[in-house]
Amino acid sequence: MPQFQSVLSVRAFLPLAAALAMGAAPRQADQLAVTLRPDMADGAVAGVAVAMDLPAPADGTLLLAAPVVYPGAPGVGDRLSGLAVSDALGPVPLAMSEDAPVKGGFPWYRHWRATRAVQGQVAIRYRAAVMQAGGPGGPAFGLRAVGGGLAASGGGFLLLPENRDALPARLHWDLSAMAKGASAAISYGAGDVVVPGGAQALADSWFIAGPLGHWPATGTRDGFAGTWLGQPVFDVPTALARAGAAHRYLQGHFPHMKAQRAYRIFVQFRDAAPYGGGTALDQSFMLSRGPLAPGEKGEMPSSLFFHEMIHQWTGQIEAPSGISSWFSEGLTTYYEDDLQWRGGFESADAYLDAVNRLARRYFTSKARNMAAADVVKIGFGDEEVRHIVYYRAAMYFHDLDARIRAHSHGQRNLESVLFPLFLSREQGVRFDTEAWLAAVSRELGDAGERDRFKRLILDGTDTLDPLPDSFGPCFARVAAQWDTPHGHVDGWQWQRAAPPAGACR
Repeated sequence: MPQFQSVLSVRAFLPLAAALAMGAAPRQADQLAVTLRPDMADGAVAGVAVAMDLPAPADGTLLLAAPVVYPGAPGVGDRLSGLAVSDALGPVPLAMSEDAPVKGGFPWYRHWRATRAVQGQVAIRYRAAVMQAGGPGGPAFGLRAVGGGLAASGGGFLLLPENRDALPARLHWDLSAMAKGASAAISYGAGDVVVPGGAQALADSWFIAGPLGHWPATGTRDGFAGTWLGQPVFDVPTALARAGAAHRYLQGHFPHMKAQRAYRIFVQFRDAAPYGGGTALDQSFMLSRGPLAPGEKGEMPSSLFFHEMIHQWTGQIEAPSGISSWFSEGLTTYYEDDLQWRGGFESADAYLDAVNRLARRYFTSKARNMAAADVVKIGFGDEEVRHIVYYRAAMYFHDLDARIRAHSHGQRNLESVLFPLFLSREQGVRFDTEAWLAAVSRELGDAGERDRFKRLILDGTDTLDPLPDSFGPCFARVAAQWDTPHGHVDGWQWQRAAPPAGACR
């Protein structure tokens, strides 16, 4: 699991005897067996009793960890109670430690280490309480009571073994305390599932249980499925059917990940703030939102659906946590409306609206010229600041696409550089900022690309002056001015233009 380090005084909220007696998933050799049993209070989920069983590591060392802080979910470790560990010799004593705090709301961890060697089968029991309504915004990672059920990421409520990642996880749900008809799913499938990725994959998965809606009603459609919880504020089945078509298009567009695994969308409709937004994890994403605001229409969030699914293909670049967002979030933001338009999922006018919204957010942001390292320090404490890396890098990618087209006289574009990198990354070749800059410099034959990138993306000292056709020949650049709380700002917007003969892109 993630190596962010962390002493917990566990309060006995779940009686120890009940925790030890809790039924667990059937054991198999060399598996991490996990049973989750939600408990209810006044019709709402109050917590989840967790039972884990695993074979002792060969060297007898047992290491456990849970977050002290997870994005949007501070206090994960503090909401754990009744922790009890035992093995073939009886109760296992634990020593605890804690990481140095990390700025910006990013994860840091609390650790438990067995003070003697463990033997045989190890049983771990504890209870995770739900987060109460309110609290910080940010991704919907924390364990929340929603619509008679629960929604969370694994990182938002699970204490997991750190040194048994190689074990596949066998997950069993005990929904006996929930209303009749309750069901459950995680990123890797509905109901009881085996997760080959083990503890790390559980931490990186979405969890949902309760009176769920499913699309399709049973199974999947071309490996795609959707699950929702709570009172919908838009037509979820129609939105999921559209998202399924978009997923098929994305599978065809990108050259890599052709052996694409199943994909699942989760939607939770909360009746109390914070509402969360959309966040992608492996082969899945969660949308969390609240009731309609006064005057708001119940529209399908198509761009958000595209954005979160595209993360599956744009993936990651090797860089420090937070700094890497210039690629993972910036490129995904570049693609979210670009591919909607190219794939026929939105009109040219809708694309133009998205272009100008992106440009306005970049030029008017109070963080436009903030260094990436300073953005990370603020992190989830200020959403306008945190999102500048999305907008700044997306504008950089649009401009870079135009520069490559101009340099090659229209024979090549941004994807001529990206697609070979995607394929090599899939084959295990290290992909970091240096690899990116080397590829761009080879493409443009300009050794100054490194300094340009540093000034625009990492240092933020330069403001981008994008080429007029950064968004293709269908759109022309025009000067724009805005009055903002932090002063008058000049920048660029785009308008429809008569393109040359042939397609716009």
